[in-house]
Amino acid sequence: MFLIHIWVACIAGAVVIAGLAMGYVTLWTFIWGAAIGLALGIPAALLNWVYLRPNRSRQIGWTWPIANKIRAASKQHPSTR
Repeated sequence: MFLIHIWVACIAGAVVIAGLAMGYVTLWTFIWGAAIGLALGIPAALLNWVYLRPNRSRQIGWTWPIANKIRAASKQHPSTR
């Protein structure tokens, strides 16, 4: 749950700051920030959780091909660490 809050807040904050910087000083700037934060933040947080906790995510059946591909790529090149 903590990762979801962090990801949603960061993305929503970035969208609101960008909107305000472009001069869109209305209520809709904040509504769009919240909507985009939720739409992008929740999947990003879940993918991040699957990457950070591979064994736990496999136990509950969350195996995402993207996370598996990233994890496999990092194991192929141990000399770059």
